[in-house]
Amino acid sequence: MTQTYKYREIYLKLKQDILSQKYNSHEKLPSKRQLSIDQNVSINTVKNAYEQLFAEGYIYTKERQGYFVEALNKLIIQDQHITQPLNNSPTQIKSSYRYSLSHMTTDISQFPIDLWSKYVKEAFHLFKHEMSEIPVYKGPLELRKSIAQLISYKRGVVCYPEQIIVGSGTANLLSSLFKAISNNQKIAIENPGYSRMRNLFIGMGQDVVNIPLDNKGLSVEHVKQAKPDFVVTTPSHQFPTGTIMPISRRIELLNWVTEHNKYIIEDDYDSEYKYGTDNIPSLYSLDKNERVIYLGTFAKTLMPSLRISYMVLPYPLLYKFDAITDTSITDLSLINAYALHLFIKSGNYEKYIRKMHHTYTEKRELFLKVLKKAFKEDVSIYDMEAGLHFLINIKTDLSYQEIEQKAHDHDIELYTIRRFMADEPENTPFKTLIIGFAKINREDIEPAILKLKDIIYESHR
Repeated sequence: MTQTYKYREIYLKLKQDILSQKYNSHEKLPSKRQLSIDQNVSINTVKNAYEQLFAEGYIYTKERQGYFVEALNKLIIQDQHITQPLNNSPTQIKSSYRYSLSHMTTDISQFPIDLWSKYVKEAFHLFKHEMSEIPVYKGPLELRKSIAQLISYKRGVVCYPEQIIVGSGTANLLSSLFKAISNNQKIAIENPGYSRMRNLFIGMGQDVVNIPLDNKGLSVEHVKQAKPDFVVTTPSHQFPTGTIMPISRRIELLNWVTEHNKYIIEDDYDSEYKYGTDNIPSLYSLDKNERVIYLGTFAKTLMPSLRISYMVLPYPLLYKFDAITDTSITDLSLINAYALHLFIKSGNYEKYIRKMHHTYTEKRELFLKVLKKAFKEDVSIYDMEAGLHFLINIKTDLSYQEIEQKAHDHDIELYTIRRFMADEPENTPFKTLIIGFAKINREDIEPAILKLKDIIYESHR
């Protein structure tokens, strides 16, 4: 490769970046020496590229300061295939809403940011040797020990730290697990259920079968008919209906997977929040035959953006997992992982959960009161006294699509049961909505419900 070619290559790349406004106007470019080191070329090669850009007016110089980007308008490219906008729909990304009734969010207004920052700083000093090395794929041992202790007395999940894998989200953990197991597994998923997980397995090429629910949760009779290799379930607070699976159904499901040498994936996504009852024991705590894979997350207790989840594997799967991930590197933020370990170890994690439990209890009670007052006999509330959301059935002539669109147009973040169904739900007089109460401020609850009432009753005017 000649020096002339390298100069053209650098020149063309910088020109394209400037035209597409990857550089701000008047932004300083790297020095000739620095760019020559970065590109592994001579200083003269970089000098030739810069001089060509200068000659064409893309950059200018300041004496003894270097090269800077000229202020340029973005080049208009008229191409229908490129510039055609997406259709307007409630599924489009919107950065924020006036009122959020989302089930995916948490209230971080009371998050102890100063305390967390202290633990981040402390983690850097205590574990700087560990953070300077290639991280273990399972996550820091210190955090895994803290999690093992936490879930043992909170959820009855008795395990060793080596069985725990900590990662940046449930989806990443499951992806790595199924790479270790093999493809072409038949996976049973609740319907309605967690749509992201359903889509994850479909995207991985797994054979996904949807299992209906009854008043006890996942239908074991349909599981027996489908004969899946893995059963994904949310027994302690079914997502999104909120149903709590009774002990009789849990034993029936455990017995079936044990007899047929299959596995349960227990997604225990928000078990920390129960109202008026004690915590519901996990399926894992009942399993004596190593047939349950346990999933937990800090997304609901702390914040979704922290991206720290964990998976507890039974030993038969753990050996396969360890073999395939032995040389892998985690994508987990180690500084946050160590900070979380210190947060749990200090007792401040549990203190924060108790504080937020009180906050969410108040919000939930206010939501229920305002909903009943606003909609009266036109609303049925499925309140299972758990988690950070509940379901309501509202009588309306509007379709699901119309409700979603109108909520979007009126600046309300709202999801319906349609999002979680494998197939389009029936168009009945009652529509099922998922009401998340975590993020919204107390003073916004009544205005949000009244605005929702206006949307629902628009068709009657």
